[in-house]
Amino acid sequence: MASGYIATTENRSLPPEWQNRQVYLSPGPNFARGIMRYRFPVLTLLLWVTFTACGAGAATPVVVGCGSGATDPVAVYAPFSAGPLTLAKVHCLRFPLSNYPVSPPTLSLDGSAVFVFDSVNGLWLATMEDEPVLQRFDGRVTGLIPGGDLPFAWSEDARSVLGVRQETSKPGGFALGPLKPFLFSVDGTTRQLPDLLSPAGPLDELYWAGQAGMAVAAFGTRGAYYQPEHADPQPTIAFVNARTGQVIQSIEKNAVPGLTGNARTNAVASVLGADGRIHALIAFSPNQWVLWVQGERPQIVPVGVTVWRTEFALSPDGRNVLVMKNLRAFGGNCDRSGSDCSQWTPDTDTSAELRELPSGRLIWSVSGTAKASSSYGVPAISRDGRYALILMLTEDRGPTAALISMETGEVLQEIPSPGMSECAIGFSRDSRAAWISCRSRLVMYDIGP
Repeated sequence: MASGYIATTENRSLPPEWQNRQVYLSPGPNFARGIMRYRFPVLTLLLWVTFTACGAGAATPVVVGCGSGATDPVAVYAPFSAGPLTLAKVHCLRFPLSNYPVSPPTLSLDGSAVFVFDSVNGLWLATMEDEPVLQRFDGRVTGLIPGGDLPFAWSEDARSVLGVRQETSKPGGFALGPLKPFLFSVDGTTRQLPDLLSPAGPLDELYWAGQAGMAVAAFGTRGAYYQPEHADPQPTIAFVNARTGQVIQSIEKNAVPGLTGNARTNAVASVLGADGRIHALIAFSPNQWVLWVQGERPQIVPVGVTVWRTEFALSPDGRNVLVMKNLRAFGGNCDRSGSDCSQWTPDTDTSAELRELPSGRLIWSVSGTAKASSSYGVPAISRDGRYALILMLTEDRGPTAALISMETGEVLQEIPSPGMSECAIGFSRDSRAAWISCRSRLVMYDIGP
């Protein structure tokens, strides 16, 4: 017999005459005779095989822990239009309820686990399984707002969280000692890292740069948060390696050219460059931006955005900054009873900007429309530098997340946001997936070519 392919048609969805029938498909004469004799059934079979093969390759979104409510999460969180993003997973998280502020969930680089920080009850870690394994690590951090910059970040191995602990008073929560760097693992174990020390004072602030243990630190900056209070005569910022306890480079705030003496840290964005150096952009109040590259002197840069509640992220090479513009609607005020409220007045303006560093030159901007009061999360930029993900408001859809081309600023696709506030966004290690989380819901998307 000539070589060929035997197809056994056992699928009951085929016509009756083709159920349990063997068809010999070969480029020889048998193939031609088969086509002539069964030309219509064979065509049906070939189309069915093609359709089945294509359908098998299309992944169905996974829903975990969301119960059987009336609303279909797959329909709710599907992208609004075609584009690089396709819905992959909707995960309803099961962290215990809290009466205190809690940070939005942050996904590990490989998507296997998630953490949240409860401002009073400490750090929670959970695996992203159908039956998640929960770990809680006690620890309150003085003056920490879960919606702001957290001294917690996933390590590169995605099995532990870089973080801190601090001895605090009860119930007031005043600091009784400095921050102490720790590693918190998904298996429930902890490891204290070497203390970070400076003659300027105790370690009061820590902002992780990357996932290897490098960080931006501040010493002697929060004496008013201690019990008893103490003066901070030499507030100092520094680059540190928390895994080794090394202070790599430091400078007193008063020695930064152009920085006012009463400057307070509002937010920090930092990355590790290809050369292994830390690149940091520090937003100081009142309205001062400081760019600092490891091995160089810090400098004031003209970002052109007020720093009050401004969220921003650095590009992977540290050469550009993506800044949210805090677009908000006007009105919405209510009387004391809460029954008489004015209508919101929508505001359409720039919602995000990409600016060059250190020049501050505007590269591109994205417009949006705010229809009500809302807050913006920290924008995210993929490791390969191709995409940005931002939370934005649209006139017709309300809160959404937008996938943006970092090269052109074009909004490539919009996806629903699970909430209007307390949200976080990010990308996977390989830049082939994106995620957005709000409170107890985390939605993941695959990124196509």
